[in-house]
Amino acid sequence: MSPTAASLKALRARLRRTGLIVVGGSVATSVVFAHLSFTMFGQVQYSHTMIFATLIPLVVASLAFRWIAALTLQLEASRGELERLALEDPLTRLANRRAAMTQLAAWSPSPDAPVCLAIADIDFFKRVNDRLGHDGGDASLVHFAAMLRRMVPADWLVARIGGEEFLIAARTRDFATFAARIEALRVAVAETPLITPSGPWRLTASFGLAERSPEENPDRLITRADRALYSAKQGGRNRSERAA
Repeated sequence: MSPTAASLKALRARLRRTGLIVVGGSVATSVVFAHLSFTMFGQVQYSHTMIFATLIPLVVASLAFRWIAALTLQLEASRGELERLALEDPLTRLANRRAAMTQLAAWSPSPDAPVCLAIADIDFFKRVNDRLGHDGGDASLVHFAAMLRRMVPADWLVARIGGEEFLIAARTRDFATFAARIEALRVAVAETPLITPSGPWRLTASFGLAERSPEENPDRLITRADRALYSAKQGGRNRSERAA
């Protein structure tokens, strides 16, 4: 269950409880005042009046609270959607840079918390846009994001952090296994062409990898991975480099 769905479920439960209190309180108050009026003024038709004293607030309060609850749920759903949009890349549906930085900060609560990170960049992306147009460029980004989803473990962080640049991170000290996964991803991307109306298009990507040092903040970790990515680009592209 997504955080938004969970929050809506919890909100509905709170609204049901509040509704019972509001409606029940309205009915009880109406009945008490009606009873007191008869006690003090001795009106006739006590039983009929008490029935109306119960039904009228029951119906009115129920309808009013149902309307308020519906508006509250709509507002909560809208808030959840806005929150999702603020943390999600609209094209690839991956986490965006803001969400990635928030997650990395949460993964680094202590100086020695383990994090392995890679920055990926699609090679010759301008050439993709020039040859295939912007729609083709968007399709290549969606294609690459789909490869990431398929090959990266569910508990890893995957985000598009700008343009054709992506971030992959894991909470692990096993850098060798992390690097092997990234290398397998690199090979799979190179071997899985993007299918376009004009035929298959071969995409490749370069990767810069870094392992978090003690007390290193996320910005510094990303900077080191970026430098390794630059080395991979300078070394011929379609390769991985580990940060010093």
